[in-house]
Amino acid sequence: MPDGSQAVFTVTGDAGTRAVACVALTPRRTAVLAEQYRPGPERLMLELPGGGVDPGESLAEGAARELAEETGYVPGELTYLGEMCYEAYSGGSRSYFLAPACERRREQDLDPAEFITVREVALADLVTVAMTGRMTDPGGVLLALPYLMGDPGVRAALEHQRFHH
Repeated sequence: MPDGSQAVFTVTGDAGTRAVACVALTPRRTAVLAEQYRPGPERLMLELPGGGVDPGESLAEGAARELAEETGYVPGELTYLGEMCYEAYSGGSRSYFLAPACERRREQDLDPAEFITVREVALADLVTVAMTGRMTDPGGVLLALPYLMGDPGVRAALEHQRFHH
């Protein structure tokens, strides 16, 4: 510790594990989210489509594959947004991508333990969901905020949050 004392912590996750997620946007100015039950909060949560990167895959390849598997949506392009730690007691982190021009082009290809309902939400609602604790990974929305600010609904949602909370 900074004062020279020692402490024991429980750290979860492996720092070598690579994970990705997409802020997936459609031409209709909606965001594609995955809704599924999460055992930590013990409820349905919305999240950015994503998951683990396979060996030999680039981060971008893993992001595009996970987006397509979980939602059936394929991105027009991918822009790297950055990386965020899961939380202070986890060794893991997630890399985020902006995925504009997404179109549903295939069926979901889910793992046996995945039960995902695909949701499309207005961009302003994406920001509200991220700000109100209904999303598992709001950090990706924060990284995408400079890109989302061009939408009048997003600006209005942020103004509403600033003045009413």
